[in-house]
Amino acid sequence: MTRITDSKFMLLAGASALALSIFGQVAVAQEEAAPEEARRIGTVTVTTQKTAESAQDVPIAVSAFSEESLEKLQLAGGPDLVKSIPNVSFSKGNFAGYNFKVRGIGNDAVAQSGDSGVGVHQNDVPLTANNLFEAEFFDMERIEVLRGPQGTLYGRNATGGVFNAITAKPVMEEWQGNVTGTIGNFGTMKYKGMLNVPLGDKLAVRLAGSYLERDGFMENTVTGNDIDSRKLYGIRASVAFEPTDNLRALFIYDKFEEDDSRIRSGKQLCDKDPGRTTFAGVAISPLDRLVTSLGCQNSPLSQSLDRVNSQATLGGGLAITAGLLNGDAFTDPLNPNFRQIESAFDPLYEANQELYTGKIEFDVTDSLLLTYLGSYSENSVTSREDYNKIAPTLAFNTTAGAFAAVPSLYPLLFPNGTVTDPQLGTSNRFRTFDQSGGGSEQSSHEIRLQSSFDGPFNFNLGAIKVDVEAIDPAQPTDGYYVLSNSLTALTQINNAAGGAFFGGQVPIDTGAGGIDAFGGALTGTGGNYFRSLSPYTLDSYAIFGEGYYDVSDSLKATVGLRYTSDKKEQDVIPSILFTPGGNLNPRGVLSAEFEEVTGRAGIDWQPDLGFTDDTLLYGFYSRGYKGGGLNPPQPAGNPNAYPPTFDPEFIDSYELGTKNTLADGALQLNATGFYYDYKGYQITQIVNRTSANFNIDAKLQGLEIESIWNPVSTFVVNANLGLLKSEIQDTFSIDVLNRTNGRADLVTLKNASSYANCVVSAQGYTAVLRAIGAGALPVGASRGLCSGALAGLTSTLAPFNGGSPIASVTYTDSNGVVRTAGGLTPFDGEAQSVDGNAIPGAPESTLNLGAEYTWEPGSFGAWGLTGRLDYYRQAESYSRVFNSARDALDSWDNLNVSVVLFNDDTGVRIEAFGKNVSDEEVITGAYLTDDSSGLFTNIFLTEPRTYGVSITKSW
Repeated sequence: MTRITDSKFMLLAGASALALSIFGQVAVAQEEAAPEEARRIGTVTVTTQKTAESAQDVPIAVSAFSEESLEKLQLAGGPDLVKSIPNVSFSKGNFAGYNFKVRGIGNDAVAQSGDSGVGVHQNDVPLTANNLFEAEFFDMERIEVLRGPQGTLYGRNATGGVFNAITAKPVMEEWQGNVTGTIGNFGTMKYKGMLNVPLGDKLAVRLAGSYLERDGFMENTVTGNDIDSRKLYGIRASVAFEPTDNLRALFIYDKFEEDDSRIRSGKQLCDKDPGRTTFAGVAISPLDRLVTSLGCQNSPLSQSLDRVNSQATLGGGLAITAGLLNGDAFTDPLNPNFRQIESAFDPLYEANQELYTGKIEFDVTDSLLLTYLGSYSENSVTSREDYNKIAPTLAFNTTAGAFAAVPSLYPLLFPNGTVTDPQLGTSNRFRTFDQSGGGSEQSSHEIRLQSSFDGPFNFNLGAIKVDVEAIDPAQPTDGYYVLSNSLTALTQINNAAGGAFFGGQVPIDTGAGGIDAFGGALTGTGGNYFRSLSPYTLDSYAIFGEGYYDVSDSLKATVGLRYTSDKKEQDVIPSILFTPGGNLNPRGVLSAEFEEVTGRAGIDWQPDLGFTDDTLLYGFYSRGYKGGGLNPPQPAGNPNAYPPTFDPEFIDSYELGTKNTLADGALQLNATGFYYDYKGYQITQIVNRTSANFNIDAKLQGLEIESIWNPVSTFVVNANLGLLKSEIQDTFSIDVLNRTNGRADLVTLKNASSYANCVVSAQGYTAVLRAIGAGALPVGASRGLCSGALAGLTSTLAPFNGGSPIASVTYTDSNGVVRTAGGLTPFDGEAQSVDGNAIPGAPESTLNLGAEYTWEPGSFGAWGLTGRLDYYRQAESYSRVFNSARDALDSWDNLNVSVVLFNDDTGVRIEAFGKNVSDEEVITGAYLTDDSSGLFTNIFLTEPRTYGVSITKSW
C-alpha cells in the first residue's frame, strides 16, 4: 500500500500557495492508487477572496503556510517569513516598530499616525498595533501573505500586501490535543500545546498556548550579563457555537506578554569625525572647534568601527559648554563585536496585547452569507536602553566653562565631579539613555454579504469601522524619551542660578529610583530630558466589495471598488526640554482627513492547453491607497521646519500571473510579473531631533517564480525566485551625512545651542576664523554661524576676505529649486538628486531552495525519518534613499536543516534542528540618528546559529 501523509515526506514550497499544497490538505491516495497518482501534489483551500477555494484557482499572488509547514520550514515568527516568500524583507525599526516589506513596499515613515504598507490581520481583523515582530506562531490553521495592493477584499487598505494569521478553530464532536517541548542552545526552553474539547454537537472549546524562555544572544560587558534574552508567552481560548444549521458563532480571546532584555536597537557604529583644528590654513580656537565635529563621518558600515565624538552631541556638547566635560567622552577604541555592548544597566523590554474577536455567520439563504466580525484590542510596549551602548572614558569635572557666573555652586551641585540625576542615579560619567513605548486601544466592526449563486454573477460586499486611540501623555511609559545626566546637570545649574540661563526655573522630574528603575521613576513632566509625544486618534470607515462574472466556463471577470474615509487627529505637544514652567498641555490639534475611491479590475482564464493538467492565467489592474498622516510637532524656534502633514500613498499596479500544474500533478510552476507606478511614497527624514515625513515618487517592477516538484513519492524539491527593481523618480533630498554634496565652497557646522547642523559658505567661514584670530571677533564667535547671528557681517568682514565683501552662494534645495544664500547665512544644505536610486529595504533578488527526503515506515519498523534542508539568499539592499556606500546592506545567506523521526501510530515526533547553521552575522537594517545625536548608526541583526531538539505528542 502507498500511503501519502504530510508528516512523512511532503515538502513545502517556501513562498506561495504551494506551501499548503504540500503540507496543508494533501490528498491521501487509496490503496489501489497507481504510483503516479501517489506523486500528485495536493491542493489546498484558502480564503484570500473570503470564500473557500483552491489556492491554484485564486488569481492572486499568495503565500500560505499551515502549522506543520511553519514547523518544517522553521518559521517561528514574522521575521522568519523572509526566508520563504519571494520579494519580502523584514527588519526591526529603531523605535518600537518594525518594517515588513512586500515587493519593496512597507512603512518607511516614522510617525504615530502612519499606516503600514503591509496590513497585519489576525482572523481577518486588521491590527493597527500588533506583535508580529515579537510573538511566535502557535496553533495556526495557516498563515497567508498576499502580495500586491489590497483593499477590495480586506477591511483596511494596504499598498504592499496583507499578512493574515488564521488560528485553528474549535472542532465539533472530536477530542484533540498536542504538546511540544523544545530545548536548545542559549538555554532555550519552549513549550506549546493545544486541547480541543467538544461540548455536545453544537459547542466546542479550544485552548492553546506557547511559552518561550532563553538566554541572551548578546553580552553587556559592563554588567557581565547576557542580554537580548526572551521570556514571553501567548495564550488563546476559542469557543465555537453552532445552534442551528444556518447560524455559527465564534469567540476568540488572545493574550501576549513579554518581559525580558530584548534589545530594541542594535550596536552603534560610527566613523568618528574628530573635528577641525584648522580650516583653509587658519587655526581654530579650542572653543570654536566645538562646532566643527559632526560626530560621525560618511563611511561604509564596514569602516564605521569607532565611537561617536560626544562633543558633537547635544548632551556631550552642552556638558563641555557648562564645564562638566573638557572634550570627547568616548575615546577608547570600539569593540568590533556586534553582539557585545557597554551599558550601565541591562535593557528592558515589555510588551502586552489582549485581543477579543467575535464572529457571527448567518446563512440568509442557501446562496447568501451574512457575516459580522468585531474586535477590541489593547496593546502596549516599553523599551529602555543605553542610548549609545558605549561606556564613557572621560569623567566629569567642575572647571568653569560658559556657566562661569556661578562657579561657587559647582562644588555644592556636583561634589567630587558627580552628578545626581533623579532618574539615572549618581555618577561621575556622562550617561545617556532612552525609552520608547506607548499604548493603544482599537475597536473594529465589519459586516459582509457574500453570494454563491449558481448563475454567472456573484459578489462580495463589506463595510468596516475602525477606531484607534494611541499615546496618553499622563502615562510615563508613553512617548519617546532621551535622558542624560548632563542635561539634568544643566537644568540644575540654571535653577540654582535663579533661572538665569533658560529664562526661568525649569521643572525637574523628581521621580526617584536610580538607573535600574528610571522608567518606573518617570512622571513624564520634567524639562531635564527630551520627550516626544504624539497623542493620536484614528476614525476610519470604508465600504468595499467585488463583483465576479463568469463570461464562460473558463473565463471570469472581476471588478472591485472601495471608498475609504480616514480622519486623523494628533495633539500638538512640543518638547519641554529646558523650558521654564513647561507643561504637556496640548497647544492645538493637528487634523487631516483623507477620502479616496480605489479598486481593481481584471480577468482570469483557465484554458485547456493540453500540455498542462491545470492552468490559470490572470491579469489585473489595482489602485492601491495608504492614508497620509501627521508629522510630529515643529522643533522649538523653527515653526516651519517641515509640513505639518504628509500625503497619502498611491500605487497603480499592473500584474500578470499564471499558475500551472504539470506532469500528472507532480509539478507546480507559478509565475507573477508586476509593474508599480508609486506616487507619494512616504519617507522619513531627521529634522532637528525629529523624524519628519515627506512624499516622493517611485517606480517598481518585478518577477516572482515559484515551483515545487515531487519526482518520486519520497523526494520533493522547491525553488522560489524574486526579482525586483525600484527607482525613485524626480526627487531631490539633503543627505545629513553629506550636506555640502561634496562642494569645496561649502562647509558643514553645528549649531551651538540646538546641535542641529547647517551649511555656510566656506569663504565666509574662513573670514570669520581670520577675524577671530585677529581679535576683531571674540573667541567662539563661529558658534553663532548656524543660528544666523553673523549673517549681517558680510561687508564688515571684507578686510578678512581680501578686501571684498563675502560673496553669496547658490544651492539646490530639497524641492530641486536653485536658491541664493548670503555668505554668512546658514541653510540646510545642498540637495542631491536621488532620481533612479533604489528605495530602502528593496533587495533586487531573493532566492529560496529546499529539498526533503523521507524514509517511510518499514525501514525503521513503525518509525519514519525525514531530512530537510532550506537555503535562502537575499541580495544587497540599501537603508536610505541616497544609496551611498554608508547605506549599503550586504547580501546574505541562511541555511536551515532538520531531521525528524516520526511515528504516526503513536503520534510522536522527534526533531533535531538547526537555524542559520553557518552562523552568519547579518545586518538587516541600519538607522541613522540625527545631528544632535552625532549621526551614529544603529544596526539590526539576524539571530545567530541556534539548534535544539523538539518532541511532540499528538492525540
